Amino acid sequence: MQRSSVTGKLCWRRGPTAVVYRTRDPLARPVTALALPLCIAACGGVSPAIGHGVADTAYVGVAVGLTNPERYAHLFEGVALAFDSLNRIRPTGAPPLALRRAPSTADSPVKIATAFRDDRRIVAVIGHTESDATIAAAPVYGDRAHGGKDPVPVVTLAGANAVTRVSPWIYRVNVTIGEQGRVLARYADSLGFKRAGVLYRNEPSGKDFVTAFSEEFAARGGVVLERDPFTEDIWDFDAYARRLVKNGAQIVVVAGNIPQGRATIRALRAAGGQQPVLSTNGPAPTDTGDFHGLHHIVLYSPERPVAAEGALFATLFAARYNGKPDHWAALGYDAAMLIGRAVHDSGPRRAGIREWLETIGKSRPPHPGVTGSIAFDGHRDPTDKKLLVAEVAR
Repeated sequence: MQRSSVTGKLCWRRGPTAVVYRTRDPLARPVTALALPLCIAACGGVSPAIGHGVADTAYVGVAVGLTNPERYAHLFEGVALAFDSLNRIRPTGAPPLALRRAPSTADSPVKIATAFRDDRRIVAVIGHTESDATIAAAPVYGDRAHGGKDPVPVVTLAGANAVTRVSPWIYRVNVTIGEQGRVLARYADSLGFKRAGVLYRNEPSGKDFVTAFSEEFAARGGVVLERDPFTEDIWDFDAYARRLVKNGAQIVVVAGNIPQGRATIRALRAAGGQQPVLSTNGPAPTDTGDFHGLHHIVLYSPERPVAAEGALFATLFAARYNGKPDHWAALGYDAAMLIGRAVHDSGPRRAGIREWLETIGKSRPPHPGVTGSIAFDGHRDPTDKKLLVAEVAR
């Protein structure tokens, strides 16, 4: 391990995968990035991948979080872009691909899963984006109510370890939240911090993060002073912040979304603390507020993609939507490309798609994803993917 000075900041190097870069994003000027070990034949052209399809269209359900669905707007765009590309090169006899949103009447993960499972036109599902929702829906996708007669393959973006353990029909394209926790623990250690406080969302993903971060941090001589939970809808960090400042925490780690990261920074400053904040999520270009001192995981960066395919994806996305893709768009694109390739190779049969996914990284080579190469391990999680950690300087 080495440290190198970059515009007055430190970058942790680990083998040949370290990345140091500057970004033009106004939210993050000079940025220090960390890449850790854990390809898309992109195609031009546009064809309808949303809305009406022909009779033999193979539909893929897309399920996102119900609390703040606007957070996942780019996910649908990434999926549509993948299907447009695949439809342009589909083999003779292969059906066109299109996405299907959840019915507006489906107001729970189980209801969404039931609607998708019972629709025979839906050959696979992308989602859910939240771990607890994916875990709750897993028995439905596994068709347990009918003895597993017709399960639906799922490619999820959720992070908790249990997500892929609860059903052999669920595959993951995202890096597990546990690995993200270990990355941030190593990053904190590389900056010389040994006393940390952790705020986490009180659900499977957050709990996995706390465990992984604490174990990795302790292995490097660090101490987690306290572990404080919050929920998506109820969070007030003022009391936590006062206690963390009083107890001498050198750094505060947040396993949550950017509103919680922003609130943590505000609460710490109000309590007289200047601790850096490490987070699993960073601000979008449209987010406002003081994010100075925030260091965050980057699952995909259009400015600094970890794979050449990611750069091409950013170009295609900008040409189609006149904007930059976020990590939801990139992960959705990867999930859609995997399912679409399975349909091209083995047909639109649900069981056939699952059998094809099972071969990725085994009898078939890894999938060249825009978020990095994807090969599934025994738990159907991706192996050897890369993560970045960026520091917001504004």
